[in-house]
Amino acid sequence: MRTLGCAPTTYGPGLVERVRALAPGGVDAVFDCAGGALPDLIAITGNPARVVTIAPDRTAAALGVHLSHGVPAGDTAAAVGAADPLAVHGLGIAVELAGQGRLRVPVAAAFPLTEAAAAHELSERRHSRGKIVLVN
Repeated sequence: MRTLGCAPTTYGPGLVERVRALAPGGVDAVFDCAGGALPDLIAITGNPARVVTIAPDRTAAALGVHLSHGVPAGDTAAAVGAADPLAVHGLGIAVELAGQGRLRVPVAAAFPLTEAAAAHELSERRHSRGKIVLVN
């Protein structure tokens, strides 16, 4: 994340204060991948419309937060709520940027499928900086 100009921080008590210390000029938008902190993320941006989450959080719509989970809007059996068309559009932009080589996703670790349990263990610790990848 640092190579992209980001300053990482952790969720939990004091999140708003940590982010304000890292970005004294304010934060334009938040992309939430973890969930469980929507009120803090709204406080950080000052506007729920500036927060997008991919975490399955049933409070997102009630708080005015965009929810993007990649499930078609009509598939209510598989979705927490209807996919936000604006957020889904944003995923299309991300795909386009990736195709142009302009989107970088840091990889914390790569494991062969035979070591999937170790990959899952690393994921559960929630301390990796980047994606955990299983390869064949």
